[in-house]
Amino acid sequence: MSNLTLGINVIFPVFFVIFIGYMLKQKGMIDDSFVAMSTKLVFYVALPAKLFFDIKNSELDGIDMKYTLYLLSAILITYILAWSIGSIFIKDKSKLSAFVHCAYRSNFVYIGLPIIEYIFKDPVMDSVIVVMIFGLTLYNILATIVLTYYSGEKLRPIDFVIKIIKNPMIIAIFAGVAFRFINIPIYSGLENGASMLGKLSTPLSLILIGGSLDFSGGTEDIGIVLSCSFIKDALIAMVMIPIGYKLGFSPSQLVVAFIFFASPCAVNCFIMGKQMGSDPILTSKIVTMSFAMSIFTYSIGISLLKSTGII
Repeated sequence: MSNLTLGINVIFPVFFVIFIGYMLKQKGMIDDSFVAMSTKLVFYVALPAKLFFDIKNSELDGIDMKYTLYLLSAILITYILAWSIGSIFIKDKSKLSAFVHCAYRSNFVYIGLPIIEYIFKDPVMDSVIVVMIFGLTLYNILATIVLTYYSGEKLRPIDFVIKIIKNPMIIAIFAGVAFRFINIPIYSGLENGASMLGKLSTPLSLILIGGSLDFSGGTEDIGIVLSCSFIKDALIAMVMIPIGYKLGFSPSQLVVAFIFFASPCAVNCFIMGKQMGSDPILTSKIVTMSFAMSIFTYSIGISLLKSTGII
């Protein structure tokens, strides 16, 4: 019971702030316009600033290729599994693309990172960088493939290559790595100011997620919603974390992997999917259900990691 209490205590602050964002939206204190504009602020300014200085000032030892292949394999397995299962039971192409997209793509940046920071205080950046560079890049590539395939448009590899290169988080990560190893000096006043911006990213992003949730959806496609959320929040972590333990990864690597695998469905699934012909209503339901389910899966998962001595 004490381990379960620990799990709840770890995730409670994050979901409390998300709940505050939801209530602010319900009370009319923030609206869709605020959410849209503030999301750009976090995505293009606050979060890149945080990532850049976290990496620049970290004790970065290098990239563990075994760990990298482990994470990428988990993403590909989830992707192929979801597409294979979905193709059997879902005949509507727009719903199938939404199912596949939501089943593997997690909200690690806005949900996972705050939880990792709460667990470790000073998280090991090596594992986080692997997720941010390789995991999120693969997310975008796979999303472009499945959404384009079912939209009927021609797949142009150059489009998602350019999109990945222009991603502000990817730019911030590579810049942080360069400044870390080349040891380029930065004026302290500039660093302090940028660090203040970076501190804005976590609470604001959680409020924006709360403001984006919608619990008003009906029970249509409830089977698709529940099965997709279970794959995203629980199934892949249940399979891959024991494998990672057997492969001998460190406790910090296993914790980062668990948070990555078990993070609820990314809100970006709705934004990107809607632009590329995926079912926006179904996507919204999956995102919302995934967030609700993750409150329990995170608590149980963290308590299990604690009971086995990993945390």
